[in-house]
Amino acid sequence: MRPVEDAAASLPPAAPVRGARVTAAPAPSVPRVPRVRRQAAVPAALVSLALLGVNGLAYVFTVLAARLLAPEAYGELAALLGVMFIGVVPMTGLQTAAALTLGRRPDDERLVTARLHAAMLVGAVGVGLVGLLAVGPMVALLHLDRPSTALWLVAVLVPHTLVGGYDGLLQGSGRYGRLAVVTVLFGVLKTGCGVTGLLVGGTPESALIGMAIGCTLSALVGWLITGRPGLARDLRPHLLAAARASGPLLGLVLLVNLDVLLARHHLSAELAGEYAVASIFAKVAFWLPQGVSVVLLPRLANAQGRRRLLPAAVVLVATVGLVITGATAVLGARALPLVGGAEYGAALGGATWVFALLGTLLALAQLLLYSGIAAADRVAAVAVWCAVALEAVAVEVLVVGDRLTVLTVAGVAAAASVLLVATGLVRLWRTHAAGMPEPA
Repeated sequence: MRPVEDAAASLPPAAPVRGARVTAAPAPSVPRVPRVRRQAAVPAALVSLALLGVNGLAYVFTVLAARLLAPEAYGELAALLGVMFIGVVPMTGLQTAAALTLGRRPDDERLVTARLHAAMLVGAVGVGLVGLLAVGPMVALLHLDRPSTALWLVAVLVPHTLVGGYDGLLQGSGRYGRLAVVTVLFGVLKTGCGVTGLLVGGTPESALIGMAIGCTLSALVGWLITGRPGLARDLRPHLLAAARASGPLLGLVLLVNLDVLLARHHLSAELAGEYAVASIFAKVAFWLPQGVSVVLLPRLANAQGRRRLLPAAVVLVATVGLVITGATAVLGARALPLVGGAEYGAALGGATWVFALLGTLLALAQLLLYSGIAAADRVAAVAVWCAVALEAVAVEVLVVGDRLTVLTVAGVAAAASVLLVATGLVRLWRTHAAGMPEPA
């Protein structure tokens, strides 16, 4: 999601270069921090509500798709959406780079904005080219009937990348009200057009066609609301910054969606469809606490804020997830048919709560990773990629031993998330016990 751009505050202030300002700079820095935090509270809450609404719309779309499509078709759509979540990582990197660059308040903000805008366009074109090269592997890996479905997914990703870049421009320049507007309009247009395509065509491909139209309109709206930024040269630093920011975010996005992709590849079409519906519970438990990260991340910009606030945030996210997990456990075997219909639930029975627990663990992993990003901690990124590798290898071992089921795939994903969260908590505890700043 989008809270990672607030990591700009984790960077130390630039060294003064004008001699007349060397002695004056430290004086305003002490009282300014609390004042900035108070001023950022309302905008951060506004953006958090916008993100929550967009995630709610995405949840509505997944529920409608589960009820309108057959299990085989829904499994295909869920796998394509999983690929889409991975494909938007360059968008998040561009957004983060834009927010970091503008957050440093450059002298010629208009020129820098034009350079960032040009970098966004180059990034979007790059996403499109890579997507075209990946059409063949996607068709084979996801067992798609025709390549046109994968092509429409690429058509979604290109304008999606631009929308994220416009979000970064608004975030970096402090225009939080406009950021909330762009976020909400993006969710409404993308989801609304996707639902329209689903109702008209009744296939995963028609849903992607609708999403492509909605994302294209969103990119145009984002350009207008951002102030119609122009173009300028000297893009290399911004493209490199986006690439560096994309590393840990790619690991997180892949971890969140890897189990659905592996289930689609290894399980039968019927079981993959049931897994996709059950993963809705994981997505709900993962989505709901994201507002905590959005509001808290600016306060995690310094080591003192992380030591003081991060433990309470971890407890809050865990509490929300455990409530969802408990409610799912109480529903038992009724949980899956309640979301997907009577044809779902034969393989899982009353074990749907495992998916809610998985979503809770992923939400905790996300919060701890954001703390690592705010601290410029490379170990956090390494831990995420280790969890991804562990989950992929464990699933392959189960396949070789002919022990792969809907529940074992979810169990492996949960185990990898447990290890990742445990690693983050141990590092958090050691930082607090030592009373020292986190590594930079």
